[in-house]
Amino acid sequence: METKKFSLVTYLIENEYGKVRGLQERLSELTGSTKCLTDWQPHITVGDGLEVTAEQLSEIENKLQKFAERQQTIVTKITGFGGIDNWKGAVEGKITPYIIWLDVEVSAELLKLWTELRDTVTAHYLAWLPRSQNYVPHVTLAFADLTEEGYEKGMEYLAKESFESPLTVSHVALVECYGVGNMTSREYKQFPFLG
Repeated sequence: METKKFSLVTYLIENEYGKVRGLQERLSELTGSTKCLTDWQPHITVGDGLEVTAEQLSEIENKLQKFAERQQTIVTKITGFGGIDNWKGAVEGKITPYIIWLDVEVSAELLKLWTELRDTVTAHYLAWLPRSQNYVPHVTLAFADLTEEGYEKGMEYLAKESFESPLTVSHVALVECYGVGNMTSREYKQFPFLG
């Protein structure tokens, strides 16, 4: 039976989006990495990556709609920068192990959102990209085509920068993932929070 892979994210909105996109563009010029600019919109991942059949998709949509109707908008914040040079999702010759990101504060409200989404929705489906038990929210700035040299340049640049911004979590978006390592995306549907 054919399946599709989806991620659950919250896209950054308005000024937050513009500030982060501007930083992604500066890093792209410096590092040569373009994947974040071409294949993803700035976002925070809020749940497991799900692999579902066409028959399961409407069921998941209904569950996400009901989930979103009970949620209040959350405001959290960016707290700094991070990166790794040994990402386990790397694919030899296609996806590099280097990632640079913005750290996001794990507020009690954001942790509750992640936990409830996992317990009421994602735990009932096959996960192609399960989140760890410890939620580490972030906004990716460069990945997949980021070279070792680009990673070093990007981290050196960010060590001299400061970047603080509130982040508004006002929806859950179901995003189809495809391509090598499922690292390319297109939005399928958003579920706005009522509060």
